Amino acid sequence: MLFFTQKLNRKLQCAAFAVAITCQFPSAEAQTMQDRYLAIPADSLSLTSVDVATMRNRKELEVVPWEVISAFGKQELGIDPLLITSIDIAAGMPTLNGPEFGAVIMTSAPVDIASLSNKMFSELSTSTKVKGMRFRTLRDNNVPIKIVQSEPQKILVGTDGTLRKMMSARAKPSRLVELANASKYPFRTVTAFESVRPLADGAFADASGNVPPQLVDDIQILIDELQYFVTESDIFASFGKLEMKLVANDSASAKKLAGALERLRDNGMVIGEQAILQALESEQQISPQVKAASIAYMERLKKFLSKAELWKINDSEIAMQGEFAYTVPTIGILTGLLLPAVQAAREAARRMQSSNNAKQLMLGIHNYESAFRRIPARATKSPNGKPLLSWRVAMLPYIEQLALYQQFHLDEPWDSDHNIKLLDKMPATFKHPSYVGPEGHTVYLAPYFEDTIWNADTAKFGDITDGLSNTIALIEVNDAHAVPWTKPDDLDLHEVELLDCFRPTGSNVAMFDGSVRFISPDIDASVLKAMVTSAGGELIGN
Repeated sequence: MLFFTQKLNRKLQCAAFAVAITCQFPSAEAQTMQDRYLAIPADSLSLTSVDVATMRNRKELEVVPWEVISAFGKQELGIDPLLITSIDIAAGMPTLNGPEFGAVIMTSAPVDIASLSNKMFSELSTSTKVKGMRFRTLRDNNVPIKIVQSEPQKILVGTDGTLRKMMSARAKPSRLVELANASKYPFRTVTAFESVRPLADGAFADASGNVPPQLVDDIQILIDELQYFVTESDIFASFGKLEMKLVANDSASAKKLAGALERLRDNGMVIGEQAILQALESEQQISPQVKAASIAYMERLKKFLSKAELWKINDSEIAMQGEFAYTVPTIGILTGLLLPAVQAAREAARRMQSSNNAKQLMLGIHNYESAFRRIPARATKSPNGKPLLSWRVAMLPYIEQLALYQQFHLDEPWDSDHNIKLLDKMPATFKHPSYVGPEGHTVYLAPYFEDTIWNADTAKFGDITDGLSNTIALIEVNDAHAVPWTKPDDLDLHEVELLDCFRPTGSNVAMFDGSVRFISPDIDASVLKAMVTSAGGELIGN
């Protein structure tokens, strides 16, 4: 799962650990693909399947403390984890509310979610729409996660959006499910690259200038032709067995993909060799003997990789298989080839989510302006003029956060004994998907100095004579400039340079018309400053 990285509470982590290593179970051969996979949404980005039942009586697991795991699971979860026979986890496209995922857990005997720990889960509820369906909600978790049961030996776990899809009937399994079901290994993950292709394609187009020219065309072929990426393994077999597959649309596409992989391998080795030689030459502390040995090893490795048959084509699939000991070079090569595209896709997805956040904030500002005929003041103030709370708090009712707004003491500063407790309740709209720092901080700030609209306590859209589409309202700053979201603190352009606040690869900026643009850090500083003023009359090109 590319996109599910939320931290669970300590007890859930312990319980998940118990489930993850519980592999000595009664056989589940009677389970059909319909039993396990019918609930998997067809638009899932990835599917991870674990056939824990096939691990029964493994010699390698003889010393696992099954008795302790069983007792611990009953105590912490409320059910015996040794009853689990299979786990299938589907990840979907993240939404503004966070990650989307769902899991199907099959058991060898009937279980009842009513027996689950009350410390971890809410009271049992019964569906009014689906007969016999009951559910509970995981307590104290940032992302609402429910556990649902309508059959005695099947449990569904996930977020609301994915669970709704999982409980809808499907006429036939998706290609994602077919690939997972066809695997001969007990651990497998299938990723639908086709689902993120537009993001990967756009991101690679932006980043291609930083990629060695001899790799650009073949990486583009990889992005264009790859449909699914499959990893299958049996980590408990001797040496551990691993197989990876690249799945194309048809045999012609697979041959084209294989040709691109071969060229990427060959050109990648040349580029890597040149980089290593340059590093060895520039490093004075490495002795001549070690340098010579390193070069000799590099030559031997290059010959091995050139001669080794790293993959074979089987119709529309390119398969790479073998024991871990012999597939390490393959893993390294594939990682090097796929990483730029995957990283680019992830960065593009985060940029898109942040852009959506900024659009939601601008929609809130427009709603506020419609209600009061002015934009929100940068800070609410006490009768003696002391700043109390940020504009972000004043805008809460206009981004569907009225209940949170009503919890604030509006006549107290942001860090009062009461208001400071609300810092951790920051809406997801204010959280940047790539932000790493203290909780309750936001990177969406309003830039201000004398010639900006945010410098006035009362201002309306009509005061922006430069045009709403030409004037920056909010800037997505880097993590170092993030501020507590309730604090009346923004981007004082007397104290900082705008470009110093940009994120390393560029920042989204929201214009007063509600549009969002991505601006490179290479932009001319005078042009950027002109885009911040509201009535400067500057002429700004595209």
